[in-house]
Formats: sequence, structure tokens, C-alpha cells
Amino acid sequence: MPKLHGLLLILTISLGGCSVFAPAYNEAVYSKLDGAHSSLTKIETTLETKAPQRARYRDVEPYYIEALAMVKDASDIAGQRPAYLRGKPSAHAAQLLVNNIERCRQSIEISRAAFEENGQQANEADNVSIVRNTCGIAKTMEGSLK
Repeated sequence: MPKLHGLLLILTISLGGCSVFAPAYNEAVYSKLDGAHSSLTKIETTLETKAPQRARYRDVEPYYIEALAMVKDASDIAGQRPAYLRGKPSAHAAQLLVNNIERCRQSIEISRAAFEENGQQANEADNVSIVRNTCGIAKTMEGSLK
């Protein structure tokens, strides 16, 4: 029986130690990133439903703005974690998530600016899909903290 108690103690310490290296899950961050994902999907759907004609920028602008707003909100919330976790191992993981949210924001902004300047390109749906996948990295990271 003492071996069983020792094994349970080691297992509990091992599992509990994982939380030291990861920040706590935040439903608001995940929901905002999920909302941005949905907005990007709306852009792709708009492009597909307009085919074979090209969509105009004004057809998709509200979705770009919506996605950018959601990502900004997620960034504002997630950006607070590294500060209050300073000195803890989980601060690094929190900063990695913030960095990926920033990459998402930059990808959306680059896509938006290119669409506004050049109109819909032949591979626009693929481009938006890449942006959605880039943003999906941050969403998956936050979701894995559950």
C-alpha cells in the first residue's frame, strides 16, 4: 500500500506541475479568436458566392473589420497575462500566444490592405484561407489550455 500512495503522490505532482508551464485558459480570448475565424470564413464564403464574378472590397470590408476587432480584443486580454505571470515559467508560453495573436492581426491587415488596393485576385480565397489558418494557430494554442 505505501508504494501505491507514493505512486499517486508522484502522479499528482507530475500532473500539477504542467500547469506551472502554461497560463490558465481564458474563455474570452478563445471566443474572440473563434469570432475572428468566423469572420474570415465569411470572407471566403463571400468570394465563393460571387464567383465567377469578383467580389468588391466593400463586399468583404465589414468582415475584415470584424476580424480585426476580435483579434484586437483577444490581444488586449491575452497581452495582460505575461505581465502578471512575470517570473513564472508560464509567462513564456503566455508571450508566445500573444506573439501568435499579433501574427494573426498582421496577416489579416496585410490581406485586407492588398484586397482594398488590388481588388480580388484569382487566388484570393486561398490567401484568405492561409490567413484563417495563421489565426487558427493562436486559437488552437488558447484552446489547448483548457
